[in-house]
Amino acid sequence: MKRKVIKQGHNTLTITIPSKWAKRFNLSAGDEIDLFERENGLFISTEKRNEFLKTELNMSGLDIPTIWKYFMAIYREGYDEIIMKFNPNSKWDSPYKFFIHHKLDQKYGKDSLKKNPVEFLQELVNRFIGYEIINYGKDFVTIKEMSEPTSREFDNALRRIFLLLQQMAEEICESLDSKDTKTLSHIHDIDTNIDKFHDYCIRILNKIGNKDSKKSSIFFSILFFLELIGDEFKNISHHLLYDFQKGDYNHIKDVTESIKQQFDLFYEIFYKFDDNKIIKMSELDKSRYFNVENVYKKVKKDEEKEIFHHIRIITRYINALTELRIEMEF
Repeated sequence: MKRKVIKQGHNTLTITIPSKWAKRFNLSAGDEIDLFERENGLFISTEKRNEFLKTELNMSGLDIPTIWKYFMAIYREGYDEIIMKFNPNSKWDSPYKFFIHHKLDQKYGKDSLKKNPVEFLQELVNRFIGYEIINYGKDFVTIKEMSEPTSREFDNALRRIFLLLQQMAEEICESLDSKDTKTLSHIHDIDTNIDKFHDYCIRILNKIGNKDSKKSSIFFSILFFLELIGDEFKNISHHLLYDFQKGDYNHIKDVTESIKQQFDLFYEIFYKFDDNKIIKMSELDKSRYFNVENVYKKVKKDEEKEIFHHIRIITRYINALTELRIEMEF
């Protein structure tokens, strides 16, 4: 659409906002909007949203993994309210029971007592930032978002993901160095928090987008790889803690430390891009690649080979993240 530029005073030029757009986002006099310059364009955006998203999900006939899939999809898409319908006479296992892949996860599903639907849903909802049960009846529960997410909360949640991943890497390196894996017993708690913040970031992107809409798709990919790195760190922790307690990890200590160094560098360049640090990351990657080839030939124990497998996967993810970060500069 075209708008006329209106002169007000000596140095001020104004344009009017389309009334349809103002109504859609519930804007009124005195509200703040954001303006972004991009090449020869000026873009207007607002974090206000007038549309209220509401949906209903019937749990009857669904197993627990399927309920998770539907609930996560609704949450990530930015719905404000969910009405969960259920059979009032049904009994449920813990919502975490079917996600116990490792002994690290067992405390999340050790409760063998069956739950009524409200108890089940309360445990489920606790996993999702911002959601609360506000009402319930004989055969339903109403879940609603209690606070409107903002771009600042997105920034805080994303940085928290980075810090939690750094914590995981640090503790794994320390356990390899000291050969004391007991400190890794709480790694699942860290990974669960990463998943919570990951889903929250996805929710915010879907609800209000990013200040630079061009970069929204990049952020989706970055969040995806960060969450996968957390899973791989958890896999390594599980092997160290339960599967290979008497393993000799001398061959992989240096390789694991280089992964930590590379991720720390990525964290730095993500928030402050630096060509020299990009080059340093590449040098670390090349030196580790050739080192892994040489060291892997010396490895005879399956436990070390298994750790190498997870390290290689993390390396691929960090390289993918680096490419995405470079793309953000253009």
